[in-house]
Amino acid sequence: MLRNPARVRRARTFSRFIGAAVGMILGVLYGLFVLSNSQGFLTENRSIALVITLSAGVVGAAALALAGPLLSVDPFMWLERTLEEAPASQIVGATVGLVIALLVAALAGVLLAPLPWGLGVLLSISIACVLVYVGVRAGSRRRDALADLFARGGTSTMADGPSPVDGQPVLVDTSVLIDGRVVDVAAAGFIPGRLLVPGFVLEELQRIADSGDALRRAKGRRGLDVMEELQQGKDVVCELVEIEFPGKGEVDTQLVKLARLRGASIMTQDYNLTRLAQVEGVRVLNLNSLANAVKPIVAAGETMTISIVKEGKEPHQGVGYLDDGTMVVVENGRQHQDETLEVTVTSVLQTAAGRMIFAAYDSPEMGRTTKQARSTRGARVAQR
Repeated sequence: MLRNPARVRRARTFSRFIGAAVGMILGVLYGLFVLSNSQGFLTENRSIALVITLSAGVVGAAALALAGPLLSVDPFMWLERTLEEAPASQIVGATVGLVIALLVAALAGVLLAPLPWGLGVLLSISIACVLVYVGVRAGSRRRDALADLFARGGTSTMADGPSPVDGQPVLVDTSVLIDGRVVDVAAAGFIPGRLLVPGFVLEELQRIADSGDALRRAKGRRGLDVMEELQQGKDVVCELVEIEFPGKGEVDTQLVKLARLRGASIMTQDYNLTRLAQVEGVRVLNLNSLANAVKPIVAAGETMTISIVKEGKEPHQGVGYLDDGTMVVVENGRQHQDETLEVTVTSVLQTAAGRMIFAAYDSPEMGRTTKQARSTRGARVAQR
């Protein structure tokens, strides 16, 4: 395994030496081939022929020395990382897709072999490359459908609903697991890909659950319950990722490193982690931003029904809350605590903490008082 940086450097150096040797041999052979198929002063003058041969060898050695790590070490590290981090179902799906693609490519090669001028071989190789790419990609991305198909003995049904979305993976931090709304978001189908829970996040959650403070202990246990519910649910694929970084460090820093390594986004409610991820160029999915975005929009002049639960800061004000937690400040609602009123929206204020709605309540007593005042003013005008 090439996880040690020193071992990676040694492997790159070794591949460069091997590439230089192979490039030198190929370059010399190419130079001799050019000389054998040329006529004139190139073959008559041995010095020129020797220079051409050595130059071709040096160019070949330099080219393969530079390309050696790209052709050997880097593909091996990519394959190792993919096999280690990919779920077993994805590897099985990719293997099935590869086998099917090779079988179809072999059949196409037999049919195209009679074509003249080598066109059959060229077309067969091209078709094989395309089919292998399509087969591996389709098999890895539709692994759940393949597993369901084999489990049902070759018959497929939509009775259980569509399979979970397999897009960009999403790393989950501790605050999201403690909050618990991610279960409802996953059930609604708004998770773009697989949920990845790193081992160090689970360790932090376990430390919170073992805390001496009762409130923190309850939060930690709730987070563990949410994690178990996500793993057992069918709305989203939830995986536990075991990976360690040299020097470890803070959980937020490790999350950002893992997100960049896996090409994943981060789901969090933590402000500092959001800023850190944005600085590092990692996409952030914030549950609070999602909640604010889907809150019902009301405009001035609309009416709503609200229950007054407490007094406001200003005289005559009452305070109520919508089902999603939005605060509604009601003028003339102070005297109607614990009552349900039909109020008229006067303005909507959007703040960093969320949305606040201001409304007014016109009680029947106020309406009669207003009518009496208008009648009195009208009588005075008539007397004048």
